[in-house]
Amino acid sequence: MSQLPVIDFSKLTSPDAGGEDEKGRLLRALQSVGFVYLKNHGITDTEKQQLFAHAARFFALPVAEKSKIETGEAKFFHGWFSPERTSGSTKLSDQKEAFDMGDDTNAKRPNQWPEDWPEFRSDMNAAFDKCHDIHLTLLSALADGVGIPHDYFVPFVQERDHFFRVLHYPETTVDTFKSRMRAGTHTDYGTLTILMNDSNGGLQVRGKDGEFFDVPSIPGCAVINVGDLLSRWFNGELQSTEHRVIEPPADPAAPNYTGTVPARYAIAWFGQANRDAYIEPLEACISASSPKRFEGVFAGKHVTDRLAKLHKDGKNAEVWKEEMYRPAAVQSS
Repeated sequence: MSQLPVIDFSKLTSPDAGGEDEKGRLLRALQSVGFVYLKNHGITDTEKQQLFAHAARFFALPVAEKSKIETGEAKFFHGWFSPERTSGSTKLSDQKEAFDMGDDTNAKRPNQWPEDWPEFRSDMNAAFDKCHDIHLTLLSALADGVGIPHDYFVPFVQERDHFFRVLHYPETTVDTFKSRMRAGTHTDYGTLTILMNDSNGGLQVRGKDGEFFDVPSIPGCAVINVGDLLSRWFNGELQSTEHRVIEPPADPAAPNYTGTVPARYAIAWFGQANRDAYIEPLEACISASSPKRFEGVFAGKHVTDRLAKLHKDGKNAEVWKEEMYRPAAVQSS
């Protein structure tokens, strides 16, 4: 059983008292731990199963096929990412590979797609669109919670500069976790993350006591968490909480236990503000008892610099520091 509350997405748009109560529960949870489960979000089990089937098929392709759409900063970090091929450091890198995409209608930042597979493209785009709509509803609920206009955030995210990542953590052995995690301790970059996991555990969130706790998959639920930019927007009132993916709990007494850790799949939609949006704390979240904690930052630079460091190191920085930003001259367009 996880320590995270379950929020009913269908109630967040309700005009009655139940809707207001659910918005309050959402806000309090994101202020406390920064993570919630979300049910009734509108992505059906059938749609989720299809996405995971695509993921399994894509990552089973030969390296020669995946390398045709290999990612990098010059390709806007869209395409196939594997630390073993695209990172400057692999010794301690995360044990994962990924397929990354953005808004497919943005011709200036094109996606890369596997050949002769139109269903992959159409289904990923449909999920991207649904997540954008969920994101808008969640942001509006949070706006209501702090007393700013309901649609305040809409102009700041309407460019749909979000990032969609399909993840594969390959089958491995318990011994590999002595030096490498599946995803090292980190916080997310943007506004809100919408995460769908398979049933193979390993996701952990750092609690207020500093200890990590398990976040198992719950059928029908996505996991929602706050990213650094939304926390900064709310002057730290919302928690961008550290999390990681380690080996799932194993029972050595089980008849088939061999020390092998099965593959794991996840799909993460990372909400982002417009690339040119300047993010600084909301006046509604600044007071004498809660002075301004952060300077402003351009959303696009923040995300690009963090992605660049991920590719360089093969894993996310555990704590992002201001000095990690790169000079403007090295930014991609």
